[in-house]
Amino acid sequence: MDSHDHALFEAARAGDGKAVERLIERYQPRLHAFVRLRLGNRVRAREATTDVVQSVCGELLAASSRFEFRGEQQFRDWLFTTALNKIVDKQRFHGRSKRDVAREHQADDSLLHAASFLTPSVDAIGRETAQALAAALAELSDEHRGVITMARIAQMPHAVIAEALGRSEAAVRQLLVRALLHLSQQLKRRGVVWE
Repeated sequence: MDSHDHALFEAARAGDGKAVERLIERYQPRLHAFVRLRLGNRVRAREATTDVVQSVCGELLAASSRFEFRGEQQFRDWLFTTALNKIVDKQRFHGRSKRDVAREHQADDSLLHAASFLTPSVDAIGRETAQALAAALAELSDEHRGVITMARIAQMPHAVIAEALGRSEAAVRQLLVRALLHLSQQLKRRGVVWE
């Protein structure tokens, strides 16, 4: 950890709202990717990912005075758990709605952007490989895509994922292994070997 990170973490630990705000800003690209992958096509057709991310950030900033900073991992867990709860709320809301989302269409490159958080940058792995990764992620079940995003994009510990999913840590580990295996198979079908 460099001295800038140390100073930022110490300020957040002391209750400095601006430091918490800077930490949230630091994680915004990763948060955006997480929301993009977790939101699902049906809800993304109705909700802009940016709006959901802004809503999550607003909620976090409003609660920052009550947040006790105990380290970056706990901060990350707080951030992504809040995002997950917001996503579940959005999915429930739009699941009750009678509007026909099958007629809605939203073309975007969001999965490609999100895929870059699972691997080195898009430039390093090549745009074609990143597109194959994005397509492979889109082919996964919501459950598999969900556990991969929590473990790899949000970098949540297995215990936190287990709590969020209502499963044991061992079950989460097994689910993650199966999800990564399916992702690897999807990539192999597209001519990409991913390790």
